[in-house]
Amino acid sequence: MSKIAVLPENLINKIAAGEVIERPASVLRELIDNSIDAGATRIEIETIHGGKKLIKVQDNGAGMDRDDAVLCFERHATSKIKSEGDLFDISTLGFRGEALPAIASVTKISLTTATAGSDTCVKIEIGVGQKKEISDAPPVQGTTVEVRDIFYNTPARRKFLKSTTTELSHVIETVVQKAFAYPGISFSLSHNGGEILNAPSVSDLKERFIQLYSDELAKEFFDFKKEERGLKVYGFVSAPDFARTRRSHQHIFVNRRPVKNPTISHAVYNAYGNIIPKDRHPAYFLFLDIDPKRVDVNVHPAKREVRFENPDEIHRLIGAAVHEALNPMGDKGISYAELTGIDFKTKPAGEYGFYDNPIVRESAPPGFKVSQTDFFTSGITQDVRPFFHIGESFFATVSKDGLLIIDQHAAHERILYEKLLRKTSIEPEPLFLPLRIELPVKEYHLIVKHKDFLHTLGLDVEEFGGNNVIVRSLPKELTKADMKGLLIDLATGILEEETSGIKGDMTGEALLKNIAARLACHKSVRGSEPLNNEELSKMMIDLDKAEDPDRCPHGRPTRILLSLDELAKMFKRK
Repeated sequence: MSKIAVLPENLINKIAAGEVIERPASVLRELIDNSIDAGATRIEIETIHGGKKLIKVQDNGAGMDRDDAVLCFERHATSKIKSEGDLFDISTLGFRGEALPAIASVTKISLTTATAGSDTCVKIEIGVGQKKEISDAPPVQGTTVEVRDIFYNTPARRKFLKSTTTELSHVIETVVQKAFAYPGISFSLSHNGGEILNAPSVSDLKERFIQLYSDELAKEFFDFKKEERGLKVYGFVSAPDFARTRRSHQHIFVNRRPVKNPTISHAVYNAYGNIIPKDRHPAYFLFLDIDPKRVDVNVHPAKREVRFENPDEIHRLIGAAVHEALNPMGDKGISYAELTGIDFKTKPAGEYGFYDNPIVRESAPPGFKVSQTDFFTSGITQDVRPFFHIGESFFATVSKDGLLIIDQHAAHERILYEKLLRKTSIEPEPLFLPLRIELPVKEYHLIVKHKDFLHTLGLDVEEFGGNNVIVRSLPKELTKADMKGLLIDLATGILEEETSGIKGDMTGEALLKNIAARLACHKSVRGSEPLNNEELSKMMIDLDKAEDPDRCPHGRPTRILLSLDELAKMFKRK
């Protein structure tokens, strides 16, 4: 008896669903793509329970007649490709012909559509048991699709859905990405009956940036544009000071399709070179327009990845475009070709004489000058412990065991992190003038949703409407922090923990550690802020009291001891 059998159609569709549908946001992405390909200029979206209960997409696109509406639920039925050659000249967003049948296999779906000038709409409903019902309906413009109860018939997959908050965050991100890529289309999104996003069509990408992310955030970015040999790259990259601790707000669009691509990501990071710390990440919104024949979009079931015909050419163009945006002096500054292998923040060796080196200075009051001779003849012992700054981030002191070098930023992170974990030692400081901060829509909803949890950490935040929050108090160590960046970072941490499986109890240990580490990283004392001897002495005392004084919350060393034995070996005395 044969062991090989042809799978039934329903099971084939469910397998396809497993490839293209991971969560409600995956369904929404496919539906929006269809609306865009249909020429819609207005797309209205409604969701319930993060899309788990309902996703409704209504557009004013071209619509379909009865025959096409019925046929669109068949596997591999598509208007986007006609021949093998079309596979390598994809100019639309949806082209596989699998999305609607895959969605219908794991949800209850209805589609109502009509072409322009039609007297009636056709309505197709597919529910339990894949039973299809076809009827007429009053005429509407375009197409409306309602998807209910995702994975209702595949409980093994439904249990992997996250909380409503997490799924809503992914829904919001999907809509924001599409709205960003298509500024000429009007997008709206509501959830559980309340409006979340309303983005009318605008004339250009910069207007859309301000509309979605606020004018304040837009000021933290440089725009760029460069064309070469039929390639066009444009978008926005963050100023070096806006570098984040996580890879958030990094968006790549190839022919306006959101994708991930290591060639493009590497080009961006390479262009930043050494102007941001190794543990910080730039934010960017990067668009690449390329001849569809020069890029393969058919390498990933969910269309999240692409492959270029000539990746080196792409890398050079993007690297040059971003570098020029970050270095507006043009020919007067260093060229992108010279960037590789050169630390353009470091002066050439030998420019400073040893006795004229400005990177070593004593922590002394302003106006008090210490010569190099004073430094070497001051008779330093373990009983007299002055502190010396080394560069902008480190200071050193002599102990009975040798030379102790401290990273002041990492040390302060550890101190504040442990205070936040204990909670009882936090001292919230009311702000004389409360701060009003406008956040991106996804981050706004995450912060408002978990404001009570943040309050336990000394951060008093309340909603103000229109994606604005009011900050009334915060831990005193954070009074100089970049509050907008901090709140965006906290929202990323909340989503990160929920996505990794933390649900329900928002005081869970994993979430507490994640948020405490992010708050500590935004503390007031930055690596380049000089501290006096009194402040450094207090930092050393607090660090000694910490449970894990040798590492910051991210695992980096806070202090390194060069022992007397190590020093002796360095000087060939052992």
